Amino acid sequence: MINHRLISADSADEWNEALSGIGHSFYHTREHCHAMSLTTGYDTYLYHYQDSGCRIVCPIAEREFEGFKDIVTPYGFSGFAGYGAGYSFRKCWKEFVNSRGYVCGYISMNPAFAPDETFEKNEAKQNTNLYFLNTSLSLTELFDNLDSNRKKLIKNFRSAESKFIYDKEALTDFFTGEYYSFLKRINASQASYFSKETLEYLCELENVFMVGAGDSGKIEAVYIFGFTPYSGDCLFNVATESGRHFAPLLLWRGLKFLKSKKVPLMNLGGGLKPDDSVALSKERFGAYKLPFVNLHQIYDAERYNMLCAKAGANDNESEGYFPAYRKNIKSNH
Repeated sequence: MINHRLISADSADEWNEALSGIGHSFYHTREHCHAMSLTTGYDTYLYHYQDSGCRIVCPIAEREFEGFKDIVTPYGFSGFAGYGAGYSFRKCWKEFVNSRGYVCGYISMNPAFAPDETFEKNEAKQNTNLYFLNTSLSLTELFDNLDSNRKKLIKNFRSAESKFIYDKEALTDFFTGEYYSFLKRINASQASYFSKETLEYLCELENVFMVGAGDSGKIEAVYIFGFTPYSGDCLFNVATESGRHFAPLLLWRGLKFLKSKKVPLMNLGGGLKPDDSVALSKERFGAYKLPFVNLHQIYDAERYNMLCAKAGANDNESEGYFPAYRKNIKSNH
């Protein structure tokens, strides 16, 4: 029997039950999606589909534009996860979104958990890659996979540990206090400007690990990781100018923490473009890359084109922004 349902972020037990038995990232969790809604104000749900031999989940948030709704995955790497998908699922998904009256959908797919055949190939747009570490490997194997520069840094790990700080309250104060000036310094996109309420909520979670470092007991850098039994995700790395050199050591500490929890995978994120400096820094950790795709799905072409015309937007996606009618809207997505 086919069963579609939307589970509200207010229904923690039902959300967790729907994720049970399905490999997923921290970005799929109710906690993360609720945290994002504290910034966006969007109604946020976990879509859950079940049929014979098939279970699929996907976090979605509803947005309104000119009286019509579209959907987006909350910030991060989530998208469809589960098993048993095929043509029948794709057909049911289209029926579902049409029944909800959605105009279009922007779905960011986590390549570590995306099941085959959940979308049409022409819907997928790849701009960059995500980098992963197999944390099931031994520390010796992981160290051997580092490039020579990273090996030199990590060799000093034991002596650097004395400068690590684990006081969550102090780390949260540093993180929230430095976050916005850090974003300005690195010229981060508007999508990264989460509310202080979102940041504080994430720091309080049990499935979030925080570690910081600094000289003379003063915090100069913090690394924040979210995790599930299936993967760990590098959520934030914030540092003062003087604390930037701590980043590789804090990342290695996060890796060791995930190994202690028997989490088999670590997502380092990706660069803004393939093979940019950020991406290359992750390759130096011996990470392997998988293509990161976003789905550009149009469910109601007539309304989509009408909204593009009303917004004076180019609907041929020549500049890659989707949906085109939202290009000039300041948003966290």
